[in-house]
Amino acid sequence: MIKKIDITRFGLFNGYQWARYIGGDNNTDIFKKVNIIYGRNYSGKTTLSRIFRCVENKELHEKYSNGQFVISDTNNNKITESNLDCMYKVRVYNTDFVRDNLSILHDERGEIRPFTLLGSGNVIAEARIKEIIQELGSIEENSGLIFQIDIEEKKLAAKIKELNLKESGITLKLTEKANKEIKLKPHFVKQGTTYTISNIKAEIKEIIDNPNKEHKLDEPSIEVDKILISEPIKPDILPAKISKPKIQEFINDVRIIVEKKITITNTIKDLLADSLLQEWVDKGRTLHRGNKDICSFCGGRITNERWAILDAHFSKESEELKREIIEEKEKLKRAKLGITNYLDYNGLLKGNYYSSYQQEFEDLKSKWDLTVNQYLDTISILESKLQERYDDIFNQKQLEELKDISDEILETLKQINELSDKNNSKSLTLERDKENARKRLRYSEIANFIDAINYKQDIAEKVKQEDVISSMETELKGLKGKEKRLKDEKVQKELELNDEGEAAKKVNNHLTNFFGHDGLSLDPEAIEGDIPQTKFIIKRGVEKAHNLSEGECSLIAFCYFIAKMEDELNGAENEKLVIFIDDPISSLDNNHIFFMFSLIENIICKDKKYGQLFISTHNLDFLKYIKRLTVPSDDKNKRLIGHFMVIKQKKGSETRCNLIPMPNHLKDYITEYNFLFKEIYNMAGTISGDKCKMYENDFTLFYNLPNNMRKFLECYLFYRFPNTDDPLKKLSKLFDNNIPALINRVINEYSHLSWGDRGTLVMDVNEAETVSKEILKVLKNKDYDHFEALCDSVGVDKNILL
Repeated sequence: MIKKIDITRFGLFNGYQWARYIGGDNNTDIFKKVNIIYGRNYSGKTTLSRIFRCVENKELHEKYSNGQFVISDTNNNKITESNLDCMYKVRVYNTDFVRDNLSILHDERGEIRPFTLLGSGNVIAEARIKEIIQELGSIEENSGLIFQIDIEEKKLAAKIKELNLKESGITLKLTEKANKEIKLKPHFVKQGTTYTISNIKAEIKEIIDNPNKEHKLDEPSIEVDKILISEPIKPDILPAKISKPKIQEFINDVRIIVEKKITITNTIKDLLADSLLQEWVDKGRTLHRGNKDICSFCGGRITNERWAILDAHFSKESEELKREIIEEKEKLKRAKLGITNYLDYNGLLKGNYYSSYQQEFEDLKSKWDLTVNQYLDTISILESKLQERYDDIFNQKQLEELKDISDEILETLKQINELSDKNNSKSLTLERDKENARKRLRYSEIANFIDAINYKQDIAEKVKQEDVISSMETELKGLKGKEKRLKDEKVQKELELNDEGEAAKKVNNHLTNFFGHDGLSLDPEAIEGDIPQTKFIIKRGVEKAHNLSEGECSLIAFCYFIAKMEDELNGAENEKLVIFIDDPISSLDNNHIFFMFSLIENIICKDKKYGQLFISTHNLDFLKYIKRLTVPSDDKNKRLIGHFMVIKQKKGSETRCNLIPMPNHLKDYITEYNFLFKEIYNMAGTISGDKCKMYENDFTLFYNLPNNMRKFLECYLFYRFPNTDDPLKKLSKLFDNNIPALINRVINEYSHLSWGDRGTLVMDVNEAETVSKEILKVLKNKDYDHFEALCDSVGVDKNILL
């Protein structure tokens, strides 16, 4: 059974999706055994029927050559514009059926195609049938076209089996490589990532399609990528503070100190001549002053006069210079210590860098060490020169020219900081870099694998086998096409054995029995020629009919279709019969509309011999009748009937047709008047507990209720008091006391937002319940027959409001 339809493009159906407009695939959201489709004229009903007619004719409609659609059945088979073959016998009644089979109804130069029911034979047809049977032959007799097809099918099956074995072998190798090797190694695929045969096939294709790109990696490259993949994210390396070393400042300061001249007054010549002796005396002076009066060396007494001579030699100026030398040496010592540990102190260590930058760091580190050593050598020279002056404090020294390498140190430090920045940035791209590394390793592995299993050769052989199979399939398709043509011709000739007169009688019986049109008839008429042929003509009485009315054309066309269907409904494959009747009502009077319904009910629906039935209409009276058709029920006694509606919608400058569920007021009620009554009835029931909470939280019913009451009362009062142009003025004739005022408040004040602050309030639940009850009570008390009929029409209990 057909369950749904999706229409990409067909007439004004554009991008129609069943799931969007109807629902899913459960039993309530699919086509049923019987399907009623309502839609106004030009809403798209005939366009929908033409899709089914495409399936019937096994070709696209001439006006919709670019149409695209998918019809799905309950077995998940698909019927598309490119594959119109299916298991169903689709039969469509629409304007195209009338044009193709009864063109005379619209053009007097046209004709009515004859059709046959089971009847008498035809000698020429019988002879041709024998020829076709002999040409077709059979497998059992080892002859004819059918036997030849069987041989070719077996050859094709053997070739396909051979190809399948080849494909299975390739697939097995690829599956094992993907699942047992690549997928399980983290340097090929990130853990937790899916890698299947589809992935390896795609990557093999990419490798083969790019023969100029080298995918195989050497061992060093493989190791580099493996190290990268295993690396964790490293903490950011903070930039080292960049400040220019003060080497030139040190050189200048030391030069001033060592070249500084000391004014000599009272000196001891022996000390001036011997700097070591002078240093020895100076140290002894420091040790003895204030502690000892006896010389620890010679044992002689140190007199005040000797202290005065020594103090005169070691003047304040020389003492100050010594102090400067000591301070400068401390500066140089701190400078040496600071630069010696500078990289370690700032975390600029090889291990803090990613492996891809470690060699670059090593190079910069070597450059740094070289310049730092030069820096330290310069400091050492300065220290040595200071010590030399200290030891010979009264004699000036000369400092040679020394190179300032501060700029080299500064530039090296900048380069190290730049490397640190690159290293920090790599943390942001590390995962991507790892994936690229995995891809390089994976592609290298696959490239070697392709060569190892001779994949290219296997694929080349597979392509050759596919070409052979394609050629065999083409040849077999030609043979089967010939077989089909012969079988189709055989069926046609078998039909020619039947009696066209029986078909005409069927049509005439329907015209008479269901429509009382004994004035119109369809008669067979022989056509002269070498081969006996028959055509149908329309007669009014005994004369050929002319100037048929639109209604008469509709009656004849539909009876013609029903007669054809009656024969197929009694056939062996009637359960496969899908019937689509598109809007059979044109300008028919009410009696004819009812008889059209009776014809469908008695011939098609009553015995339930069809597979599936679709009926569309624009006529509300006809819609009312076809809701009463005999419909099969499921095991829960639920009628297997679906209700749908075709609508035309305009969005911007584009107009589209869509199939949607039929609204409740059309599906459940005969008229809107019945629907309005049901809405009031629903509100009149006692509202309390959970039901009260539901209404208080969802005011949709309340917003619609005032207008629904107003329309219902206007309609009822008009037919009861047809002598006024304002039926609501007659409310007082129905209701007593203050009820008309209360009802007026609801249907006027609550149905308009122009009453003061009405738009900011919601309707009171108890008030809505009270007014609804009063309307139903007055109907029940003053017009019980009408009230009872309304209750029956919407399926509610007329005794619930006592």
